[in-house]
Amino acid sequence: MRHITFCLCPGFPLFCIASGLEVLRHANRLSNEPFYSWSILCEDDEPIRDSNGLWLNPDTAITEAVSSDMAFVVAGFEPASIVAPNIEAWLQAQASAGSMVGGISNGAFVLAHAGLLDGFAATVHWEDFPSFCTLHPQVRPRYQRYLIDRNRLSCSGGTSTLDLFVEIVREDLGNDLSLQVSRQMLLHDYSNPGGLATESILDGSQHFSFRVQRALSLIDPGIEQRMNATQLAERVGLSRRQLLRLFRRETGKTPGKILAQRRLERARSLVLHSHLPLAVISGAVGFCSQSHLTTSYKKHFDTTPAEHRRSHQMKY
Repeated sequence: MRHITFCLCPGFPLFCIASGLEVLRHANRLSNEPFYSWSILCEDDEPIRDSNGLWLNPDTAITEAVSSDMAFVVAGFEPASIVAPNIEAWLQAQASAGSMVGGISNGAFVLAHAGLLDGFAATVHWEDFPSFCTLHPQVRPRYQRYLIDRNRLSCSGGTSTLDLFVEIVREDLGNDLSLQVSRQMLLHDYSNPGGLATESILDGSQHFSFRVQRALSLIDPGIEQRMNATQLAERVGLSRRQLLRLFRRETGKTPGKILAQRRLERARSLVLHSHLPLAVISGAVGFCSQSHLTTSYKKHFDTTPAEHRRSHQMKY
């Protein structure tokens, strides 16, 4: 039997909790035994509000929480601003005892801040993935729906939570039962575990050749290094000309255009979801200067980074 604990941060996405619990509930029902049990914890042991304004009660105080086989921290918007020392300390204790710990949606931000993802691969929601890469260089970020790296788990939120928990059931109770759970919940095909996140050109609905897929997976980690098409071609075992031809045929864009787009997307995430100075952001995402970033940003988003940050801060 496995006990799973969900540690909730203010503004957590309720869909993620519901998704994980529904998979576990169906697994218990279809296996005819209560293989999974679960509980909910919060930072201050008080009712906590989700992103829709609904309230959820913790099952117990953190100081009285039982040990967990798996412990997930669930976080939503503005993850870099989350302060959760009690949750972090509890997760550190669980990890030290050998439990698996994970992050759902932007929960990996909390794990990384607690030092629990140093040297591990992890993912977060696509909107905050760029800032995660920059703020936590000790982590090996991967632009995927979910990841299981040894005893660390993470998913990018939304329906990827279903993906991750179906995979947990598959590893615990076998492929047949996980397929029964998928069918019971009317889920789509789960033959692509850990698939790419659905955003921009890295869209899980696309079917790229192996080398193009490999090149796309290298673009995000190479953003801050001013990677060019020649270097990218060498990494995937093609000539520059072959790579350009494949990209035009399969994506309709050159690697350079995709890389430029991803740099601007990462810059946007850092502008809106971090307090880093614009000069630092420009260097972090591979621009030669702040003025270069501002010019490109204005052309792409029809506003400057400073204006975009000010208008975003006024909303919160």
